[in-house]
Amino acid sequence: MRILISEGKSELIINKSKFIGYSVIANSREGFLARLREIKINNSSAGHAVYGLLIKKNSIEPHFSDDGEPSGTGGRPLISILESKKIINGGLVVVRYYGGINLGMGGLARAYSQAGSKAILASRLDNFIELYDYILTIKYNILDIISKVILDNKGVILDRNFDQNITLKIRVSASTKALIEKKFPTTKIQSLA
Repeated sequence: MRILISEGKSELIINKSKFIGYSVIANSREGFLARLREIKINNSSAGHAVYGLLIKKNSIEPHFSDDGEPSGTGGRPLISILESKKIINGGLVVVRYYGGINLGMGGLARAYSQAGSKAILASRLDNFIELYDYILTIKYNILDIISKVILDNKGVILDRNFDQNITLKIRVSASTKALIEKKFPTTKIQSLA
């Protein structure tokens, strides 16, 4: 699976209709819908803003809308692009400025697909890594070293508590947890699951 690490934008004109595609980073449906509202505001004279979104929670949840276009011509083709590229926690939005010529259902689906595909090509992608939350208890003398290991392995330090020892709330991959346990055998690491 892959994720977007930068958003992309594309434009294309088909039979006088202008299609603007956006790839959108989204860790939640709510976050995506907020970004969709921004795109609609910036394209307030567009007739339609269709979207497709794949969010990973316990399973991968698809969300899509044809935004008034004939059923299956906008959102579903964008979902197909995300699925074929194995992109999760991201989505596509394509706005359409109607040019006065009807494209037909097949033409619309192709146009939305092309705009969405071009937006993905304008994006940067990376491999998806599942992260888990842990509590890590360490001695003061290894804080800098262990922080570097966490950050170098795409982990995040969520919180720090300084007492007799340091307690870190971290979010890291399972392989980074194993690396910490191997390199720092005296540390205590507990799962928050």
